[in-house]
Amino acid sequence: MKALVQRLRYWLGERMSAPAGEAVGSRNRSLWWGYFPVYLVAFVGLVITFYAFREVTSWERLRVETVFQDASGNRILVVKRELDYTLGTVQDIASFFDASKATSRREFRMFVEPVIQRRGRIKALGWVPQVEAAEKNAFLARARRSFPPFRIKQTDLRGEPVNVQRRSVYYPVLYVQPYKKNKQLLGMDMAADPVLHALLRRAADTGEMQVSKGITLLNEGIERTGFMVAVPVYRKGPESSGEPQGEPAPGRLRGFAFGIFLVGDIVELALESLSAGGIDIRFYGAARGEEHALLYTHVSRMSSRIPLEERQRTPDRGLEYRQSLLLGQQRWEAVCTPIRGRFEPDPWSGWIVLAGGIPFSILLSVYVATLVGRARKIDRLVGERTRQLQGAVHALNREISERRHAEEKLKELNDDLEYWVAIRTSEAQRRAQDLEQFAYVASHDLKAPLRAISNLADWIGEDLGGKLTPESTEQLALLKDRVKRMNALIEGLLEYSRVGRTEGALSLLDTRELIEEIVDSLAPGPGFKIEVGEGMPVFRTDRLLLGQVFSNLIGNALKHHGGEEGHIRISVTEQPGFFEFLVEDDGIGIAPEYHDKVFMIFQTLEARDYGGNTGIGLALVRKIVREQGGVITLASKPGEGARFRFTWPKAPSSVAA
Repeated sequence: MKALVQRLRYWLGERMSAPAGEAVGSRNRSLWWGYFPVYLVAFVGLVITFYAFREVTSWERLRVETVFQDASGNRILVVKRELDYTLGTVQDIASFFDASKATSRREFRMFVEPVIQRRGRIKALGWVPQVEAAEKNAFLARARRSFPPFRIKQTDLRGEPVNVQRRSVYYPVLYVQPYKKNKQLLGMDMAADPVLHALLRRAADTGEMQVSKGITLLNEGIERTGFMVAVPVYRKGPESSGEPQGEPAPGRLRGFAFGIFLVGDIVELALESLSAGGIDIRFYGAARGEEHALLYTHVSRMSSRIPLEERQRTPDRGLEYRQSLLLGQQRWEAVCTPIRGRFEPDPWSGWIVLAGGIPFSILLSVYVATLVGRARKIDRLVGERTRQLQGAVHALNREISERRHAEEKLKELNDDLEYWVAIRTSEAQRRAQDLEQFAYVASHDLKAPLRAISNLADWIGEDLGGKLTPESTEQLALLKDRVKRMNALIEGLLEYSRVGRTEGALSLLDTRELIEEIVDSLAPGPGFKIEVGEGMPVFRTDRLLLGQVFSNLIGNALKHHGGEEGHIRISVTEQPGFFEFLVEDDGIGIAPEYHDKVFMIFQTLEARDYGGNTGIGLALVRKIVREQGGVITLASKPGEGARFRFTWPKAPSSVAA
């Protein structure tokens, strides 16, 4: 209190002795500096508010762009899949003709009608043979047996006559479906059209499927853009000739499987299963700016809800997504743009921040001004107490600073930990999604073509019956075996990919009973003796995984023993923390240079023409053992059998049987 009185006397003395103008100026300067925090808080608050307004607006715009790009990419992916399926349809027709020496009109119709009924929007599928000028009359005689009005016409795709000179080779359309919609194509010589002739020659020269550029087609009286796909089919020469079978050769060209498709039909068929997304897609056959580059424009179904004058206006936001599509040797470009009213940022998000930030800054400034005013009053009253507590305040400030520094350091460490945890979690989710996508492709997209090939081989065998030569019968059997082995490869690959992804249930397992069940399921021949040693453990473990290891090792010993009689012995040695199992046989053995190869996926030491050996069994065994924390080794020499030794962790409560 005494110090306060002294300070008041000093202040009054200064005011009395100082000139009036100087006293007023000093008071104004003191007042301005005293309320400087208020001005600073108001300024910082407004700066933060406007910065937040700009960031929220930018974030909203970025969010809309991301959503638009994801939606556009998904739609283009669906179109790409439909285009790939379309090309595969023509490839299937080529395989159909390649698998038979002669195909009747009825057989062709029965083969393609299911495809046309499923897809519904196919313009035309057909077969074009290569006819030499010397064979023209004989070809017409054969063709008119199944279709008497057949003749070779020199017309284009629209049916318009074309003046051409005599040629040595003709490419007439022999079969075409659906016939009612493509009557004008039957008998048309594709060599009369320069574009189609060039497409066929390019396919014949390369021996590969070729896709034309955009061509104008007449569909129900309306000109539309489409494209043609051609796949060459060659005659198969005898094996005695020095030339490999199936290789392209001008003298063995049989003809072309072709398909004519409308770009718009394929695009609309692919996108009709998706909900309307408010995205217009334009497909270009070349870079923009070239003449006739635009192939098709998909207009979003949402456009019907927008007035015509608004629909015709070009969006001014600049949103655009581009992606290239490779169709055979042709490159398309898809350009996606949003319709008006879709993919627009929320205009209120930034203004809400601005409307809330400015009042908050004002209120905070008023509050700080109140605090400053009170602080000035209190400062005049507690000056003495401030000097007394100055030392304590300094110590307290130092302690607060140290604690604050420690808290900031801890917060930084915590933020770093959360960041790395988020990254690891995202990576784990992405890998899980990749594995799920792989499992879906393997179980659906890969198995479906295999089933189709197997069914087609059965149909060919049933239809041709005794007409097949021994070589053809052997090739057909080889095809069926390859299909079965491919299916086994897919199943093994799925099983290989699942190892380590799921946690199996632990149960008390008697190893001897497990091995006896496996031996019983494998059903070895009467000449094989399988001996299970003493001391097989009973312990808690995953029954399915250990069973897979024993099943593959015992089955491998039986399958690759090399004789009708043999001896397989299974034993175990208990080690600290794990069991060491040994599976040995007296078979033909494995050379040391192949010891690593047998554990690699898809690697086998036998020919693969026949048989179901996929090369996944031992790779699966090694992966399971490694996932359990063990190791597996092989000791073998040619003629001395093979000894597979692997370790398996044991539970603390395990006992020996």
